[in-house]
Amino acid sequence: MELRPDAVLAGKLRLLRPLGQGGMGVVWAARHLTLETDVAVKLIRPERVAADPALVVRFEREARATARIAHPHVVQIMDYGTVDAAVPYIVMELLRGFSLAELLDRGGRLSFATARSLAAQVGSALDAAHEQGIVHRDVKPHNVFITEGSKGYPLFVKVLDFGVAKMLGEAQVPGASPALTETGTVIGSPPYMSPEQLEGSKDVDLRSDLWSLGVIVYETLTGTLPFQGSSFVAVGAAVLKGKYRPASELRANLPAAIDDWFARALCVEPAGRFASAREMVAALEALEGPVAEVTAPPSVEPPPLAEPEPAGGTASHAPLARPPVPLETPAPRAARRRKLGWVTAVLGAIAVAGAGLSARARPAGSAGCPTGMAMIEGTTFAMGSAAEAETPSDETPLHGVTVRSFCLDVTEVTVAAYARCADCDPPLHTVEFEGLTPNGRSFESQFCNGPTALDHPINCVDWHQAKAYCATSGRRLPTEAEWELAARGREARIYPWGAAPPSRERLNACGSECSRMLTSLREAVGKGPWPAMYGDDDTAPATAPVGRYPAGATPAGVLDLAGNVWEWTESPYCPYGKDDCGDSRRVLRGGGWDTTESQDVRAARRYPTAPTARGRSIGFRCAGDLTTRGR
Repeated sequence: MELRPDAVLAGKLRLLRPLGQGGMGVVWAARHLTLETDVAVKLIRPERVAADPALVVRFEREARATARIAHPHVVQIMDYGTVDAAVPYIVMELLRGFSLAELLDRGGRLSFATARSLAAQVGSALDAAHEQGIVHRDVKPHNVFITEGSKGYPLFVKVLDFGVAKMLGEAQVPGASPALTETGTVIGSPPYMSPEQLEGSKDVDLRSDLWSLGVIVYETLTGTLPFQGSSFVAVGAAVLKGKYRPASELRANLPAAIDDWFARALCVEPAGRFASAREMVAALEALEGPVAEVTAPPSVEPPPLAEPEPAGGTASHAPLARPPVPLETPAPRAARRRKLGWVTAVLGAIAVAGAGLSARARPAGSAGCPTGMAMIEGTTFAMGSAAEAETPSDETPLHGVTVRSFCLDVTEVTVAAYARCADCDPPLHTVEFEGLTPNGRSFESQFCNGPTALDHPINCVDWHQAKAYCATSGRRLPTEAEWELAARGREARIYPWGAAPPSRERLNACGSECSRMLTSLREAVGKGPWPAMYGDDDTAPATAPVGRYPAGATPAGVLDLAGNVWEWTESPYCPYGKDDCGDSRRVLRGGGWDTTESQDVRAARRYPTAPTARGRSIGFRCAGDLTTRGR
């Protein structure tokens, strides 16, 4: 059986595009020819069926269990069957939006009001399942899907994936095998699993789901997991000990009784927990929120073309870094030919463009810095943000940092400047990041800049390429402390230019023209609209020539620190106070041309990304010591 666009399954499902895949299954958007509506189709991989026939039983159980619940906050099951009498499939409603995991991975946390609303919706879905005698057993952020369109809620969610559900007592689904849930089987996702699940107990009941919901509420409020470890065993040991840092210590503006609520939700002994999801939600709703609570819907920007993790798959959100290629290692002959061909093409375009390009892209240096760089005066400044309201937890705490004087590129590195680097690997003009589908890669890569955008920032380059480029001229990537000092200064500016809100005169973020373009392109592939940060047209649907927005300059004359492209920094993504936490991801700063939320272009905003990632709105600029000389 070949899965491809326009293939028809079971005589009624015309496949449209892949939505994602995991270790066990794949999910496709499809057109149901009988119902004349778009749906999502989940199938088990044929090789997995052959290796483990029990998966078919589990898959059928998921279809029947989910169909029985029939709840507005549970994904709707529309059909079930097999292809060629061998590969089972489930037909579900097609959801548009993104998972809670994707929101949390952005470093975000929710207001108490929004977290409470989310808990109420998930709790009501679990309560409906429990009334049917069904225990989910894998409640986690990947299986909580945030749909587009609020429907009266700050966030409207659907619970997914009842594929590891356990049937209890008289409500057991006909045909379900007790062998699938026997003692000793460990099913679930470790950070969200209850102690009894980790022990492989046969006495897993609805209170296990309530534990998992408690972990999710803790994570959405504090931005961190209550039980952590570097391995399955370490996480399991932390869970079984039942010791965690009180939420009130991690976030000061939570209700006074929130720690008492977590004491019950995360009680190691099931008997000490809430007796039902309804009781658990009612107790949370009874807590009084903080006086200064921001109850408006949170700032949520869906990751570009990211799809929810299919059931049965496990996505890694911190890919290991590949080692950088040593600069002295000769490039393979074929690679050198490609490099020379790209450089020749771009340099030819530069010659046609004329000398005016260089004059605009490389302004005179300042205070002893090379041409095209500005001197950032060293000082001790307040870095990060205070822990309040909707502040992303990775920006906290507000703390003092001392930075020595340094030089920083006035603008982002352009396509033309990168082309002049004879020792640099040529850009691949394709994007790459975790969870990207082939169709997503094709869509995203159309925004990679080339010879027709010489004065635009180079984008679609990874951290290693950016670092190597800077090194060829004796420079380096800025640390995130240096970057933040340049953007906010000793005056603690909110944005690089000051406190005024983002506008078309100050930066290139997603204005009305960007919103129209991306909405049109997304709707053509069956996705929802792309919002705008501001209603004005900033004249650039995608990237803009560097330095086009002088009103957004810092007092030192640095341009485009907000918008155009996110910028790589040297720094690993670590909590403040830990210089090296072992996380391979690097910190991006500044926001990009497609950024829709003003908080993402603040001077304090941090965004973690794998160093191997290449994005349509990721570029860089270089820094250097005051003695650095340009080439």
